[in-house]
This record gives sequence, structure tokens and C-alpha cells, in this order.
Amino acid sequence: MRALKLMVILAVLFNLTGCWSKIELNELTFIYGLFVDAGEEPGTVEVTISSPLPNRLLANTQSGSTGGTAYSSVSKTAGSITDAIILIQKDLSRRLEISHLKAIVIGKKYAEHNIEEMLSWLNRQPEVPLGTYIMASPVKAKDIVALAPIFEQFPSQVLMNFSKLNMVFAETLRDCLIARASGVGYAMNYLSFGEKKETSEKGGTVKWAGISGLMLFNDAKMTGTLDEKDSRALAWAAGSLAGKFALPLYTVEWNENGHKGKASGLFYKSSSSIKLHMTPEGPEFLIRMKGKASLTLMQDSAGLTAIELGPLITRLLEEKITEDTNRAIAKTKEYRTDVLQLGMQLEWHRPKEWAQLKEQWSDYYKNHVPVRVSTQISLEDLGTVK
Repeated sequence: MRALKLMVILAVLFNLTGCWSKIELNELTFIYGLFVDAGEEPGTVEVTISSPLPNRLLANTQSGSTGGTAYSSVSKTAGSITDAIILIQKDLSRRLEISHLKAIVIGKKYAEHNIEEMLSWLNRQPEVPLGTYIMASPVKAKDIVALAPIFEQFPSQVLMNFSKLNMVFAETLRDCLIARASGVGYAMNYLSFGEKKETSEKGGTVKWAGISGLMLFNDAKMTGTLDEKDSRALAWAAGSLAGKFALPLYTVEWNENGHKGKASGLFYKSSSSIKLHMTPEGPEFLIRMKGKASLTLMQDSAGLTAIELGPLITRLLEEKITEDTNRAIAKTKEYRTDVLQLGMQLEWHRPKEWAQLKEQWSDYYKNHVPVRVSTQISLEDLGTVK
């Protein structure tokens, strides 16, 4: 009995011991944003990190003022990403911690070269969240750090929300790695960047970022870009691959039977599905796009009501969405980039056929894969009293 009591006491004491490998939070620098550019010298890479400054966060909270930005950035150039990170670490008084990474931005020049090293490095870091959003910049990625986080605390939060809100694509590191391993293409948000006048900054100009479209990738190399209109259509067709595209808005115009008009439909519900059909000539795909919309604008020179014009507006919206989607898909074929990842559908349903086509899929997708688009929408809210 006495021995049993002793064992219980020892077990309790062992649970009270500390962790020998612990690291206090005030000894860490949390990386929220990672920005990767091609270096000025051939064969080099420039890495920039963006991190919060805990001392300023605490001071601003206590004083209720904003005495300077609560974040900072550090850049280093080296022959590899690992070397650049080590150089950054040497300049810091705290240990780098990447497990809280929120956004990754790559510069256009680096994307044109090859992002294989970056993807491989991130894949080998077990602490990097695979759900981290990744996007591309039209300028150097490190320039994006200068954007003004008017509605957020940090630039990385702004960038993360661009994808999180699903306004176009919501590409994550996991999506890129899966697509690369599967031999199909992928797309990521292509940012816009410039200056604008902001009243909250006492009339001064601030750096402002937004989304201008998509950057397309095949394997680990950029193949092209899409503008906002084509990106919007492709995001709807991609469905869950794009993060379930939110609130698409389309405007149509008409000039029929002696009267003119235009209408805008805001889609509060949208969905898509992709079906594979095998034919003697090979695989073909059908993309079905469905949506429910509310009219946010309607003008008609003859004074006809939305109820009377409902069938016309519905037809024009379906035609426009189908046309935009076909154009976007045609551009992905031109770039030999299977962004809709139709190859995965073929692999899943017909693995033998995929095994024969996988090595040449990019060229086969461009030249031999028919893709048909079917659109069906309904106007649920006409904004008119019956």
C-alpha cells in the first residue's frame, strides 16, 4: 500500500516538471508574410519577411494611439532561400518562427523564372501551414509590404483576406503542391499595386493593393495571366478549386424591338460541376454552371418592367457567362495550363487513359480536349412589385 502511494506521488511530481526545450514567446519573431523575388544577380533570390512588432502593439494598445507601424520587414539576397533566411536570422535579436505564416507573395520576375525552389523549400518545412494563401505581384513582391493596411493591423492580413473572401481565387500552398504533383496547372491571385489618396491619412497618398486577375502556372513556371473578367468567369467554373467564388456580378445590355436597356445581376448563389465523357476520340468535358441572382440595376427605354423583361435578361446573362467562360478556357489552352484540373478528373475516373496521357497532358489539353460550357441561371429577386 505504501509503495502504491509512493508511485502515485512520483507520477504527480513528474507531471509538474517543465519542458526542457521550451522557447518563450518573447524570444520569437513571428513571420506573417513571406515575399520572394528574383535577385539582381543571376541565380540569386531575395527573401523578405514581414513580422509584427510586439513592443509597439503593446504600446499602441495601452496608449490608444498609433505611434508608428506595428510591423516591420527585413530583406536579404542569397544564392538560395535557406541562405537568405539564415542571413535574416543573423540580423534579428529573436528566433524566427514561421508557423503563423498568413500569406506568400511572389514577384513576377521570380515567377517567370521558376518557383520550384520555393515550393520545395516550403514543402520541407513541417511548421509551415499548408493552408497559407499564395499570390503573385506585378512588381517586386517586397514592394507589396509597403501597402497601407487601412482596415487591418498588418499588410499580411490584407493579403490573406483577399483570398479568404473568395473574390476571385483562394489558392493555398497545399493546392499548388497537389497540382504540381498531379501534373496539372494551377492559378493564383494576381495583385494590382499603386498609390491612391486616402482621407483617413489626412489627405496623403498611400500604397494600395487589389486583385487584377490571375497568374497561371504549369508545373512550377508561370505561363501567362488573365484579366479580371476572364478570371471571374474561370473562378466560377472552377467551383471549389477557386474557394467557391463569392458574389459574381454581371451586366448585360440589349437593343431589341426598338428599345434599349441594361441590367445587372448579382449572384448570391453560384455553383459548378465538371463531368467527364469518354468518346472514341478521347476525353471531353462538360462544365455546368448554375446561379441565382438579384437584379441590382435595370433600365429600359420603353419602360417595360423587370417581370416583362425577365426572360430576355436571363437569356442574355446566360449567354454572357458562357461566352466569358469559353474565352477564359481558350486562354488556358493557349497557355497549355489545365487550371480547371481536368486531368485529375481523368485520373480519378479513367486511370489507365490518364497513365497514357499524363506525360503529354499539357499539349494534349491544348490541342485535343473539347470543353463545353452550359449555363443555367434564375432571377429570384426582380425588385418589382407584381
